[in-house]
Amino acid sequence: MWSKLQAFSQHPIIIFLKKLIGDPVQLYSVFLVTTIMYYYHSEMNWLYTLLAVLMSWVMMRFYDFVAKHKFIGALSYIVYLFAGLTVVNMLTNWGRQNYPISFMVWFLTPQSVVEFSALYTISIYLLMLGFLTSAVYYFSKVRYRMCMQFLIMLIPLSLYAKENIHMPAVLVIILLSSFFLLMIYCRQLNNPKEIRYLPSFHGSVSIAAYVMMFSIIAAIVPKPAIQADREFIDNAMSYSTWSDILMNAISMFTETTDNTVGSSNNSRTIYYASAPESLRLRTQTYSYYLENDSWNVLENDYPNDSFSHDENLTYQPQQLLQAILDAASADADFAETYHLSEFRNFTLPEQPEYQLSLYTYFPMQVLPSPTRTTKTSSNANYISSTNTFSGPNFRGWSDVTYYPDSYARYSAVSPILQQLNSATYLQLLKDAQNILSSSPEQQKILAFAEQETIAAYDYLETVQQQDFQSEIVSDFARKITASAISDFDKALAIEHFFVEQDFVYDQSFQKPQNSNVEYFLSKSKTGVCYEYATAMVLLCRSIGLPARYVQGYNMSELYERNFQNHEINYVIKARDAHAFPEVYISGYGWLSFEPTVPSMELLDSQRAENQNVMLWGFVLLGIALLILAGYVLTPPLKESFFRKKLLTLSPEQCAAAIFQHMRQHLHLNNSTTVRELAKHSEQFYAEQVLFNHLDNLLYAKSSKLATDSAELASLYQNWFSSREQFLKEQEQLRRQEAKKRRAMKTNQI
Repeated sequence: MWSKLQAFSQHPIIIFLKKLIGDPVQLYSVFLVTTIMYYYHSEMNWLYTLLAVLMSWVMMRFYDFVAKHKFIGALSYIVYLFAGLTVVNMLTNWGRQNYPISFMVWFLTPQSVVEFSALYTISIYLLMLGFLTSAVYYFSKVRYRMCMQFLIMLIPLSLYAKENIHMPAVLVIILLSSFFLLMIYCRQLNNPKEIRYLPSFHGSVSIAAYVMMFSIIAAIVPKPAIQADREFIDNAMSYSTWSDILMNAISMFTETTDNTVGSSNNSRTIYYASAPESLRLRTQTYSYYLENDSWNVLENDYPNDSFSHDENLTYQPQQLLQAILDAASADADFAETYHLSEFRNFTLPEQPEYQLSLYTYFPMQVLPSPTRTTKTSSNANYISSTNTFSGPNFRGWSDVTYYPDSYARYSAVSPILQQLNSATYLQLLKDAQNILSSSPEQQKILAFAEQETIAAYDYLETVQQQDFQSEIVSDFARKITASAISDFDKALAIEHFFVEQDFVYDQSFQKPQNSNVEYFLSKSKTGVCYEYATAMVLLCRSIGLPARYVQGYNMSELYERNFQNHEINYVIKARDAHAFPEVYISGYGWLSFEPTVPSMELLDSQRAENQNVMLWGFVLLGIALLILAGYVLTPPLKESFFRKKLLTLSPEQCAAAIFQHMRQHLHLNNSTTVRELAKHSEQFYAEQVLFNHLDNLLYAKSSKLATDSAELASLYQNWFSSREQFLKEQEQLRRQEAKKRRAMKTNQI
């Protein structure tokens, strides 16, 4: 088998491939580039890899020239470096003409939140290819520094770690295996000059076996669990500080948002929180939807400086509803007109006022907050018309006080909201103010609600002038809310629609280009929170309910610990970025909803990735076992087939086949004679009959010793059995000698 493999390795195509990709230094640099480009543009990674193979081969030849010719080589390298940087600079300048941010901002910003740029991606590819091939070559063939090679390997690993995303298992195994192979190669490459390393086929097989064994063990063996809680330290020393700053700058002041919200698995921690409940937190509101499936803002969505820390930002919905019920109790006609008779003399349960405490290591320009926030302890310079806080640096602890949205769903509250609708709500507020003229405090709340209601419907009228208009959306909305009367019932019907109609949450789903909310509602029924929030906002607007699209975070991951005298119970990570709708409900005000259906694949991403790595480890193990089985089973099968074949040959052909086979068993060259073969066999086979027959049939061509193929095959079988027995005895003697040496060393100690 080895001889055939060795012969196959000398095939012209194999020799060409060995020249092209047989250099471990080149392979290591190619795999480094591959892992990096998977992060920037995974769809075309196969093309980047093929180009890297060709370009790195050319570069390695150029680096050989540079290393050989000191002065001219150094000058050539300077020209090469200058030309490469010039090309990259030209590409980035061209890319900047049609891209909203600069190359450095694009490079530092997580790729999951920026649009693809072909020219920027080519630029980073050329930079990484040039830098990595040069560095790997220098620290292997010029100055052997394996520690530096290890640090170079950390470049792609740190790129993924910076955003706390997992490198694919295949790339992990390939990268580590190529690094291990490079270590073996460099030890031979950099031996003292008086020691020459002669590469051999069997040596290459041994190296390949060691590399495969290393890969299998690294993938399959369970990793030790880390008991210490290092999350705070890791995040305090995180590479992602600049990314966080850029993310906040981009998300707060951009005029548009695309449909990538909710499609990231980034597990970088952004906030730690202490709160009495899970929350939907808002950071930005977008007002009108465009046909190209993106959201834009209105001018009054931008922050303004009308905020005062001394005043509450909103009224308490419970006080508003109680004022309406008090008006119904005081005036029977009012109660009957607005269908509130059964709630006369009814006292609502108290609405709690909760506090949310947020902690972040990094300076943030936006402070996440619930929908009905009343006040904040942070140094917020601005607040938008939609209760979004902004400031120079939110860092450390920030406290936010709010009224929970869950109050609207209390069993004692929701029946009241189900009696109110937008058609009569404004008149209801005016009538209630007249009835409660003796209660200035309640009149103030009712007047505030009236102003807010007018503003909400003015907002609806404004955005509908620029919104994407769709008959499909309108038809869906009419059917969904056909039996609902109140604002609250209509919003609930739309919220429940996605679950009832078996919509699917899928982060990996790729929408066709130029598709929008119509495609989501009528065809795919698959998407992430962006699609669900967008659909609910537009469905509500089409039936006359003011609604707005909100981006922020879904705070739901529990995390128990004490930190700086705060009992932290939630953690907010980058993957918790969330989109949800807010709808204006008569009798309550702006209220957040959750139309996004739950994912059916809520698995721990780290465990899933580890299982993926182990899966590939078992695949490699299976391949190794197949190779081992072939190595073990092939010789006996081949030997059995050979003996059967001998019986079909003439005596002369049989003798030639046996002679060739015996030389291969003893690893003798083709110039070995029969007598030389007999001499090499003396230590385990003393009989000469077989050799006499071979000598007679091969050289004398005589029939003095009459024989046939069956007799020759039998004699050869005796020779083979004697050799096998001899090898076993030699192995036993070797083990006995090794045991004696160990015993002698033990006695000496």
